[in-house]
Amino acid sequence: MMTGITLAYETQLFLWSIALGAALSLLYDLLRVLRAQTKHRAAAISLEDTLYFLLFAAITFGFSLKINSGQLRGYILLGEGLGWGLWHLTIGRGVVQVLGWVAQLLRRILRGVLRILLFPFYCLLRPLVKLARLLSARLRIFLKKVLQTQKYNLKRKQLLLYNLNSRFQNKRQEGESADGSQKEKTQRK
Repeated sequence: MMTGITLAYETQLFLWSIALGAALSLLYDLLRVLRAQTKHRAAAISLEDTLYFLLFAAITFGFSLKINSGQLRGYILLGEGLGWGLWHLTIGRGVVQVLGWVAQLLRRILRGVLRILLFPFYCLLRPLVKLARLLSARLRIFLKKVLQTQKYNLKRKQLLLYNLNSRFQNKRQEGESADGSQKEKTQRK
């Protein structure tokens, strides 16, 4: 039974899979540069790696579907792994350094452009920020005085709600009525 796949075609597929592995390693290097330029938590790194390897699997599936009619062969996976490893261990390190420098340069350029574009807004907002700080400082001083005055008034009166009932009972026992008029005391003779 003849399948139509020759040794030359399989060799060509193997070389294409090496190139695909190198391209996927370049994609991972871009991810490494992104990690080096920004802070990442462990959960974010784990999520990025998971998404990368899902993309890796989808691209491998699409490659084998398009080139080899959906038949996944071991030499295709071996070629991808070999291409990925060769790129990562040889050219990849230099590419990561160069891409890191490019990313830093782009970051500096972007900061400079944003400073130039946002400078008019800074000039407009700076007096408003100073005014807001001045007002907030004065408001803080005013509120502190109000709170101290209220605290003093509470201490001076020494009258609390839960004490009112007992105060009225004490006055009644002394001979005062609830409305404040004095009861007549009977004199004992």
